Amino acid sequence: MAANNSPTSQMFRRYVAPFAPLALALLMNAAPSSSPAGGGTSLAADVPSGAPTRDNAVAVQCDEVSDFQDCHSRFPTGCSQAGGYDADLNFLKNQLIPPTPVTSAQVKFLGPQDYQNLEANLPDGLSRGNHGDFKDALSALGEGQSFGLIGFLYYAKPSGVESSNCQLPDSDPPEGSNVDYHIGIGFDPNLAQQVSSFPDTNTVPKALLKTLEQHSVIVEMTPHSRFNFEAGIWTIENVRKAVGQQVRVVGQLVVDNEHFSPSQDCAKGGAASCWRLSVWELHPVTQFQVCNAASCAPDDTNWVEVNAFGGGGTAGNASGNLPSSTLTMRKNSSARSAAARSGPPSQP
Repeated sequence: MAANNSPTSQMFRRYVAPFAPLALALLMNAAPSSSPAGGGTSLAADVPSGAPTRDNAVAVQCDEVSDFQDCHSRFPTGCSQAGGYDADLNFLKNQLIPPTPVTSAQVKFLGPQDYQNLEANLPDGLSRGNHGDFKDALSALGEGQSFGLIGFLYYAKPSGVESSNCQLPDSDPPEGSNVDYHIGIGFDPNLAQQVSSFPDTNTVPKALLKTLEQHSVIVEMTPHSRFNFEAGIWTIENVRKAVGQQVRVVGQLVVDNEHFSPSQDCAKGGAASCWRLSVWELHPVTQFQVCNAASCAPDDTNWVEVNAFGGGGTAGNASGNLPSSTLTMRKNSSARSAAARSGPPSQP
């Protein structure tokens, strides 16, 4: 029988069919189970029955998780052998959000000044492991909502072992299929031009890579989002082909407080070891497109999917549509001064 390639059929395959496995998994979670969740060392009582919600998110001990599908069908917050991770943060990271097309009239596209404002207005007391204690304050800053970002792709790599993906390794073939793609986006066309010859992070000179990391905001493509919505499109090979190019990213705004320390977040003190411009990230990514021209405005028709990118853009000429503010994230704790807290952040 010939395949049905009508627009209705294509829409069903991309936006409806991917939720069938999730619906089945929720039904199975709701049913009583005679075996421990997680393959032996987990406690079945640690996994709430029924549909998962943020209010019943818990950290879970587990073992013997086979792959990302096994992980995310059973554990809404992921899991680990110790079960000591931040369940509220992982629950947000693991949302399965369909890639609805958006315009600049529907989402705000963040620039360097927006990230400065977001960092400056983080609540006092936020630290590793206590995300849920500040969910209302973080929500008021925009967390959990969709935002956009236009910048340059500095690097892309499999993220490695994380509790949000049940501590699965990044070495299983194909490369990184069970882990997030950890992607750095920056705003400097000169840096983009320098890195365009090094699509694989393993080949980037160490000094350049350090500079790229310290001037990058992070976006994350999760394995279950890639599988459900962008299978065969969001591969690490396709993404890396766009290194150095102007990209347009949409995703859920999240504070990854696991990295909220001066040694990691360059906006929190600027330690020499820091490796990210901000603790705020887009996670999961719901749209990722490349400018297939010399330069693209937010709603330009020259944005294409990574598998359709033809290399028509040049990073050195793409600065005209970037935010006009200079990328000068504050390098000390005064970013959270009383003056910055005198009112709500400016969108966000």
